[in-house]
Amino acid sequence: MLNRNENKQMKIFFGTLDELMPKEHFLRDLDNIVDFNFIYNKVETLYSNTGRPSIDPVMLIKMLLLGYLYEIESERKLEQEVRVNIAYRWFLGIELDESVPDHSTISQLRCRKFSGTTVFQDIFDEIVRKCLAAGIVTGKLLLTDYTHIKANAKSNLREVIEVPDTPSEYMQKLDREAYETGLIKDPAVYPERTKSVIKSTTDPESGLLNRPGKPNAFCYLNHQTCDSENGIITDVFVTPGNTNDSTPHTERIENQIDKFRFNTEAICADGGYDSCEIYDAMFKKGIKTFIPRRSKPVSNANYENNFRGYRFVYNAHKNVYICPNGKELRYSTFNKNDRTKRYRAKKSDCQNCPFKNQCIGKSNN
Repeated sequence: MLNRNENKQMKIFFGTLDELMPKEHFLRDLDNIVDFNFIYNKVETLYSNTGRPSIDPVMLIKMLLLGYLYEIESERKLEQEVRVNIAYRWFLGIELDESVPDHSTISQLRCRKFSGTTVFQDIFDEIVRKCLAAGIVTGKLLLTDYTHIKANAKSNLREVIEVPDTPSEYMQKLDREAYETGLIKDPAVYPERTKSVIKSTTDPESGLLNRPGKPNAFCYLNHQTCDSENGIITDVFVTPGNTNDSTPHTERIENQIDKFRFNTEAICADGGYDSCEIYDAMFKKGIKTFIPRRSKPVSNANYENNFRGYRFVYNAHKNVYICPNGKELRYSTFNKNDRTKRYRAKKSDCQNCPFKNQCIGKSNN
């Protein structure tokens, strides 16, 4: 029989918000696992001891967390969702008859009170420490990758500026080591040079991303490291879109090891992080690297049959490389252009070597 739900009248409801909150809900689990009261100590110095009582800072930060968890990018939309969502109200401790903080309050919190502070980083780090204490983060194997975030900036609103063009700190370190060990006679001198860079006039802090398969637009790069044990993110670092993947990697790994006392055994990343700087830094720390080599165009059709560099074993005591045929390659010269040492074998060792074609190719016979 057809039934019409008509003439409904408003009635008084006696109950609690907890009764309306589903018993099985992610926010219940989150609230049971994490005690967010530690935030009070993190923000206490930012508030005055006099004046009107503030809106609970823990509530405001938990609202921002809801926006992240449920992909609510607009603070105005976040306010609206909290107003009508019982689960959100329960998580924030806002009763049904209480008003929700205005979206402008959240904006002022980010842009004024917390701007220039490390509050959000401190909160993030504290959560990682709680995960360490719970045994769901170990830090033994750290995985790193980036994702691009398009800036809110039109690509045609740009200008070309000149910036200093100097070698990276890693390259300068190699030059200093080469001089100190006698590989080069004089200290490296860097002439004053500049290079042209395209800059957004709308968002100058962004960078033009120009990579295959990526949008040619002003972007940011969100570099994230996660622990392999349970996929928990342990570090987030944002750079302009024109930053090389490998540039911040070593510093961020070292930062996590120092901060969380990780006993890191290995790191893993994709080919974009194939960098001598990373290999050198991780090797000196005794950390294994699992990074694929970048693919490069090869003119030799028989390249797949040729030896790779890893087939040559380095003997640090004698400062020589041992080839697959057991012969020694001794230090020859230092290349100033790419700052690399070159090792050569004796011509007599290579003349009748059974691996000659695989090593130097038929064209060099």
